[in-house]
Amino acid sequence: MYRALFIVKTWGRNLISVRAATAVLSSFGALWLFVEITTFFFEETRFPQLLREQWWLFALLGVAAAIIRCYPKTTVTQKLNGRDVTVEISIGDVFSFDGALIIGSNTTFDTRLSPTLIAESSVQGTFTKRHFADEAKLDIEIAAGLDANQAHHLEGKRQGKSERYPTGTVVRLNPKGRTAYFVAIADINEHGVAGSSFEGLQMSLAELWVFVGSRGLKDRLVMPVLGTGFSRLPQTREQVVREIVKSFVAACSERVFVDRLTIVLSPKDVAEHKISLDELGEYLKHVCFYTEFSSEAHVKLGSPA
Repeated sequence: MYRALFIVKTWGRNLISVRAATAVLSSFGALWLFVEITTFFFEETRFPQLLREQWWLFALLGVAAAIIRCYPKTTVTQKLNGRDVTVEISIGDVFSFDGALIIGSNTTFDTRLSPTLIAESSVQGTFTKRHFADEAKLDIEIAAGLDANQAHHLEGKRQGKSERYPTGTVVRLNPKGRTAYFVAIADINEHGVAGSSFEGLQMSLAELWVFVGSRGLKDRLVMPVLGTGFSRLPQTREQVVREIVKSFVAACSERVFVDRLTIVLSPKDVAEHKISLDELGEYLKHVCFYTEFSSEAHVKLGSPA
């Protein structure tokens, strides 16, 4: 639904913008070139006259071509050079994509949905409401997944839990047959406010790929732009997407642990923050196409000739 609304709104804006006029003129230019060429070769026939009589058909074709060219791009895809792995950046609802979900969580693995802790509108909050009857059942699954991990006890009165796990701790969940990975990105303070850092995100991504590579099921992976919501990262969404791509490609130097990674941008974020999918697509193409893997499994990012 959100994806469809985004397409309609963006398409409408494109059709009343300079981009539409450019597309119309470009289409007419191509058609005019065709007319000139055919007139040159068939000057002694009635064909040029027939073309002039059917000018309205060319006008319709030019407008139709412009409408098609103004259709907004919602996905960019690139296969990783030297690996049977595809990376995709797409606009839409992360829950509408098939695959194992990657969900940014917190180092205390708090799950209580409230205005002072886990927002219902967050990805984690939406996941909880969709896949668990209540937070207690989610807590049971998380506790089972954390059984082998060491926690640090936090002193004092807090809004949430008092056991903090290292940044990058990952828990695999399987609610209603769909795999999900909760990865600890942000710390929650005593007031229930989450906060993270770019270094923490980098560490979490590295730990995530290791976990999926050693304990995952090689499902397709689907993830939002981690850390840019309630984790309050200061970096832009484009910067975080680039970091996710770079980190994932580097992880693929060690082993192929998944066939496809889809990074999902919400339509609201794309509109509000004027995110350019074309620019992200160029970056994705550069990293995936020019990354070289040596026999020693080290990764090197090359440059176009």
